[in-house]
Amino acid sequence: MDSLLVAVGQQQWGLFDPSSETVYLHPEKETGDEDLLDLVAAHTLLNGGTVYAVPFEEIPYSTAVAAIYRY
Repeated sequence: MDSLLVAVGQQQWGLFDPSSETVYLHPEKETGDEDLLDLVAAHTLLNGGTVYAVPFEEIPYSTAVAAIYRY
């Protein structure tokens, strides 16, 4: 990812299984869950991308996260 917009104060609880590349989303935190918004932000930074923490209402389409991908 080149750039990631993440909504301030928002969480998306769930699990990511890297072996199957499957994401499991949960509306409330369950045992073993992690904040997937933190996970994607960390991976973006580790891979040379930029993360912007912005108010929820400034992200297009009223979502908690948006990305710009590089080729």
